[in-house]
Amino acid sequence: MIREDLINFEPYAWEPSTEEIARAHGLRTDQVVRMDTNVSPFRPVSVMKRVAIEVAKMSVNQYPDTSYRELREAMAEYVGWDANCIVPTNGADEAIDIVARTYLTCGRNAVSPVPTYSYFRIATELQGARFKGVGRRSDFYEDVESILTTCDGRTSVIWLCDPNNPTGNGLGDGTVERLCEETDALVVVDEAYHEFSGRTATRILNDHENLCVIRTLSKAFGLAGMRIGFLIANETVVRQLNKARPPNSIGTVNARCGTIALRNHAYVMRNVERLVQERERIRSELSRLKGVHVYPSSANFLLIKFLNYDVKGVKRSLLQQGMVVRSFEGNPYLSDCLRVTVCSKTDNDRFLKALSRALTTSSTT
Repeated sequence: MIREDLINFEPYAWEPSTEEIARAHGLRTDQVVRMDTNVSPFRPVSVMKRVAIEVAKMSVNQYPDTSYRELREAMAEYVGWDANCIVPTNGADEAIDIVARTYLTCGRNAVSPVPTYSYFRIATELQGARFKGVGRRSDFYEDVESILTTCDGRTSVIWLCDPNNPTGNGLGDGTVERLCEETDALVVVDEAYHEFSGRTATRILNDHENLCVIRTLSKAFGLAGMRIGFLIANETVVRQLNKARPPNSIGTVNARCGTIALRNHAYVMRNVERLVQERERIRSELSRLKGVHVYPSSANFLLIKFLNYDVKGVKRSLLQQGMVVRSFEGNPYLSDCLRVTVCSKTDNDRFLKALSRALTTSSTT
């Protein structure tokens, strides 16, 4: 029998496939541009060529090294941390799951400023714990005082996202330190977009035993399809997290791909620089449009607020033109917003033209 608390549970909103979108709108798949998933438009070709050479020699008939020693060492070199204090995961989502399984259960709760990454709530509630969302300020920065007030003796986790998805802004100065010092909860900072912002909480890991950082190779590294993530914390926390870590969730090929990418990551910052330049160019272009507000972003996406337009109509028009963006129907904070991933210059230019056409047919004034 299904758990009673899952009967009315709100699951993750799965994105439709490119094929489904193309078929629904009478388009070819090559006419569809995915600007809804925040992944890199650049394939790490040199990394994949290296992996392709090695695949034939890999013992894929055997389970991978359960400790993922080589991968952990590459991760440690990349972040400047101890390999014994890193937990490799199947993407950042499994990292969130592992934290939830380790620290949350029925009767406990997790606190997070909202809006934020929806999987924080999902992972929390799947453990039978309560998710307490704390509304952000009008500029989308977190309200630290309200977070501290919301925390109680049953608060086991505080979820943070830096930069925050879907708003794009970073954490306020001193937020992580205050939450670590003034609560007993594990403060988890999801840094999926770290490479685009340059900020990181790893610099204060030695000062706070109740701090944990999540990273991924899905965004800047261009390896979303390989599902490589990791947790960074002190030895005490890592020892507990490893109790809940599945033994073989990262495949042999994936782990090797992650190792090669981490040890040859010069391409990452080149691509990041290109995307940041495109992000600011798009933001400048969008800011000239009347009735459109673009929020500052330190990630690889932009959150756009439509003041005088029917957002559903704008999204529908964009879809008809092959441009797929993220909307937030039912979200009280973001119902009039769309989130747009920064892609290649060609696709970004196509989006700007498509949006201009969409706005001419979607005005509510």
